[in-house]
Amino acid sequence: MPTKKEKLSLFLFIDAFGWEVAQRHPDFLKGWVQDRKKLETILGYSSACDPSIISGLTPSEHGLWSSFYYDPDGCPYKWVRYLRILPDSIFRRGRVRNQISKLIKKACGFTGYFQIYSVPFKDLPLFNYAEQKRIWEPNGLPKGKTIFDQMTERGIPYFVHDSEVGDDIRLERLTSDIQNQRIDFAYCSLGRLDALMHAVGNEDPKIEILMQEYDEKIRALLAAAEENYTEVSWYVFTDHGMHNVTESHDLIADIEALGLEWNQDYVAFYDSTMARFWFLNENARAPITKILKNHSKGRSLSIEELKKLGVGFEDSQYGELIFLMNPGVQIVPSFMGIKPLKGMHGYHPSDPDSFAAICSNKNIPAEITKIQHIHLLMLNELGMNTWKN
Repeated sequence: MPTKKEKLSLFLFIDAFGWEVAQRHPDFLKGWVQDRKKLETILGYSSACDPSIISGLTPSEHGLWSSFYYDPDGCPYKWVRYLRILPDSIFRRGRVRNQISKLIKKACGFTGYFQIYSVPFKDLPLFNYAEQKRIWEPNGLPKGKTIFDQMTERGIPYFVHDSEVGDDIRLERLTSDIQNQRIDFAYCSLGRLDALMHAVGNEDPKIEILMQEYDEKIRALLAAAEENYTEVSWYVFTDHGMHNVTESHDLIADIEALGLEWNQDYVAFYDSTMARFWFLNENARAPITKILKNHSKGRSLSIEELKKLGVGFEDSQYGELIFLMNPGVQIVPSFMGIKPLKGMHGYHPSDPDSFAAICSNKNIPAEITKIQHIHLLMLNELGMNTWKN
């Protein structure tokens, strides 16, 4: 029998496996879970949540919130403006846009996740891209350190998933590292559930099938860990939940009906659940503010609320005015997609379907109430925190 290594800390991330979703699947890891908690998420998308989980910082502290922000002078891919000559039939093809995304990523030397989604080619040069570096490696954040910076500084061997491969390969590679006792720590993200719920909503029977598959594979992974390590601490968690989309709304048409000039009076970025505005002159501020103040499909967020949520930027990098849709209402068309989905996240963190979740074979301290607090658990597992689990 091979000698066991002393300790392994596993952090397994299931994208969109929020608190409400988890409650509908009580048999997931049944018999293995000692404690579970509901966690407050961060306003925004994975581009905001993931950096916060691995750093313990809010977006206003680490600098990453939404993917795109207004910066025509600093945009590194201004040449894409020439692609606007492509006919609309080509422009709307997902495969074409995916290949162009890969081309831009390579040309600009981006190592982080990059996708142009449905941003019009004529408008893309107006926006810079925030996550230009791979956040899962040292020095991945604009500001602050991640757990990967901290482990690298201390020479702690760890595993982190490769975003370019699927869930099964990620788990196979992690299992190999565990069986060969190459690591002391692992962070592995699984993305199929998020993709599935975007397509079918949060209650479809297909979700149960996938959760059973996850259950079997994670149990096997944990068994391999216990065979090769004397002590195994594990945490299964997520960054946000998933809402069923109940209706779609053309917010772009509402703004265009005001008769203002795009890129002369204002510029906006239309995410799936929020719109972010920059005012290029004062002629645009009053009418846009007014129409959004009385809008039935959402509300504008005050500067005070944005700061409280950890997404208040003093320089208005991500927008001077932030308009958030009501839960379940998707902006269609948006710069992220031209068709409505069955499931969406990115609504207000206080909505029940927004809450994230965590479960573990350890007691989860009372201090752990938000997704960015997961970083404290990581530090604690590595002996780098002041309180003990």
